[in-house]
Amino acid sequence: MYKRRRITGTYAGAALAAGLLPGVSPVADTPSWDFLLSGSVLLIVGQLIHCYPSAVRTSPWILFGAIGIVQDTLVWLLVSWISSRLDYGMHVDSFVTALLAGTIVRCLTLALMAVGPQPVPEAQAG
Repeated sequence: MYKRRRITGTYAGAALAAGLLPGVSPVADTPSWDFLLSGSVLLIVGQLIHCYPSAVRTSPWILFGAIGIVQDTLVWLLVSWISSRLDYGMHVDSFVTALLAGTIVRCLTLALMAVGPQPVPEAQAG
């Protein structure tokens, strides 16, 4: 359940960032399919470099938020670079736009992770 909220938060945050920020634009004429590449790259890198807290409600939000925003900003820049090579995906105009998009994605993901039941630590489960 926790992983589904993280995936939903990442895709919803990417969609919100693409919809709200004027500096994030689709490369091709089909923005919904272009967005799919962006969300997929965000998810894959998010799974490879896992910097989400195990329990959101009791973790230091500032630390995980700052690390996550840096990660998501770099991923948005990666998405823009990949998109320019493929002529497909989302283009990000500047570093500031990527920073804002990364902030939106990380804040929405952490907010969705905080909603609902939290995972039980392994030490208490046994």
